[in-house]
Amino acid sequence: MAKISVEASQLQSAAKSYLSGESSTIEKTASSLSQTLASVSDTDGFPLSSAASTLGSNVKNNSEDIKTVLTNVQNFAEGAIAIDDESGNASKEVDYASLFKSDGSAEGNAKVVWNYLKAKGLSDEAAAGVMGNIQAECNFRITAVGDGGTSFGLIQWHAGRWDNLKKFCKQHGYDSSSLQGQLEFLWYESLDPNSSYGKKLASRGFYNAKNATDAAVLFHDIVEKSASSAETVRNKRGGYANNWYNKFKGTSSGIDLSDTGATVAIEGAKSVTDASADTSSSGDYSYSGYTSYSSSGGGGGGGGGGYRAAAPATTPVEVTQIIGADNLDFEKLEAYLATLEGKTVDVPDGLGKIHSYMGWQMITAKSSNQYKLRQAAGMNFDEQGFGKIGDRYVVATTTTFGQVGDFIDVKQADGSIIKCIIGDIKSQKDEGCNQWGHNNGQCVVEFVVDKSSWYGTNKTVVKYHPEFNQTISSITNKGNYFTLAESYQKNTAVQV
Repeated sequence: MAKISVEASQLQSAAKSYLSGESSTIEKTASSLSQTLASVSDTDGFPLSSAASTLGSNVKNNSEDIKTVLTNVQNFAEGAIAIDDESGNASKEVDYASLFKSDGSAEGNAKVVWNYLKAKGLSDEAAAGVMGNIQAECNFRITAVGDGGTSFGLIQWHAGRWDNLKKFCKQHGYDSSSLQGQLEFLWYESLDPNSSYGKKLASRGFYNAKNATDAAVLFHDIVEKSASSAETVRNKRGGYANNWYNKFKGTSSGIDLSDTGATVAIEGAKSVTDASADTSSSGDYSYSGYTSYSSSGGGGGGGGGGYRAAAPATTPVEVTQIIGADNLDFEKLEAYLATLEGKTVDVPDGLGKIHSYMGWQMITAKSSNQYKLRQAAGMNFDEQGFGKIGDRYVVATTTTFGQVGDFIDVKQADGSIIKCIIGDIKSQKDEGCNQWGHNNGQCVVEFVVDKSSWYGTNKTVVKYHPEFNQTISSITNKGNYFTLAESYQKNTAVQV
């Protein structure tokens, strides 16, 4: 997959390093500190033990959060740009460096800016708002110098901020006079929702601006802060922003695809879902069919011992009709699923405690089963932003556990069941993803969430569901939405 950013690969490597080395050290330190705090006793009338015990628990819990955060960092770093054609052919890669190719004209540079901002996940309105300001500042002349020689570049970084641009580019191997260097710094300094400017932009509604003019004004007031009057800013910068919005709106990343008729899918959380993802056969991998492993000793993971043959791989369902979730009798369907033994795959001991997430909106290939499932069931979220079909959580797993649309019961180490439905497939071609999941199987289940309310926040799965903060012992496949939906339509439901 093409990386959204050169830095993304560095970020991914750093996260991987921490997960394999430093995070284990942190965990050991946290465990030791927790034990020390637990031994604290009340002294001279001061009730220290209770506070120390609480602090010890927080230290231990936060060390677990570090692993979750680092895993999500890896997933974000695996963001890619893929072109998914409507016929369902496999995605073709777009070289990341090609995003920055320009003929040097103002419009050529503008198109590069649009491509980059869209690849980073900005809305059409927000991207156009930034571009309206860039046009006002330098007319897309990346080497423009202003303010008597004290300001430079796309947004005319002034004095110390210009110095910061140069330092950033030197540190990351970019030319500060290049489009790539300036755009990477623009995101790092001003547009990343976790940066100081980004947090202010988010608080004022920039990322969800209803029109390009409002986005242009917000970016100016928070990031640019020119001496222009409010009226001038709205009329001039807002006007430029609207022109760019009208030129590029609806073109995804702005890449010219008129010769292919394809659309651009931007994935910020993980590999882009494509039409072939849900039809992966065992031939794509190093094994044939399923082999379920249970470690000896029968611990909290798989139990049992040695290897045992599991159910044969399920095959992708050919979708011939779409039956919406609003027309399904989920109560009767769930009652039927409860009678099924299903096909169970044991998960090796110690796997599955990390729960990452991906935005449901990232699925864009209309010919894929992922897209068809969302079309059929509707893109519905609970109050916390988790994707739901009926009462089941929408998740991504590897094909070890099934195919898109399969109802799965995820059994945790304590015996509790998380009822899920597979909405996307984890690619075992991703670095660090094996037959069990990402992070070498530590992340078995990835929850599908509302991108608009989760991305750019500090939300995690276990913060909403601390009961999920444990390993997974097995996953049982109970059948597929597409094959069962017809038999459980409302008013006509009959048992299969």
